[in-house]
Amino acid sequence: MTDSDRPRRCVIADDVRASRETVATWMQECGFQCTLAKNGLQAWQAICHQPPDLLITDLEMPGLCGLELLERIRQSDYEPISSVPVLVMTSLRDGQTLTIVQQMGGDALLQKPLCKQSTLSVVLDLVAGDHASRRVVHPLDDSVVTGSGVISPTLRRLLKTVAKSERR
Repeated sequence: MTDSDRPRRCVIADDVRASRETVATWMQECGFQCTLAKNGLQAWQAICHQPPDLLITDLEMPGLCGLELLERIRQSDYEPISSVPVLVMTSLRDGQTLTIVQQMGGDALLQKPLCKQSTLSVVLDLVAGDHASRRVVHPLDDSVVTGSGVISPTLRRLLKTVAKSERR
């Protein structure tokens, strides 16, 4: 079986079961084999066991948040892991989220609630594209907070979590 014959694989990390399962259903309709993880640590273990073609991760999760997971991936010495495209999804409405995800090496950012058509459009672009040029995409709706402003307490907590893990 050649690489082009094998099914595409994705890891979906979200602590909300309904979110994981909904995204998995959409991905399976596009021919992906999905591994579901209820937190970042489970996702990291799945990625280390067999690097996927795509990671879809929530930001806010217990144990290992999405930013920590993204950081581990980008800092990996193993190229099949460090080059995995990462789609971040979040319900966090913070003007700094997009910038931070981009700075940490995320490939795309989608705001929850997710739309099937927008999600699959971004996913298919990510798995088909050249991942050397990272980009961040977000839905074009009025509910997305943009601009530079004060970082929300939730995003500040996630960033502190990442900083603490770097010191260990």
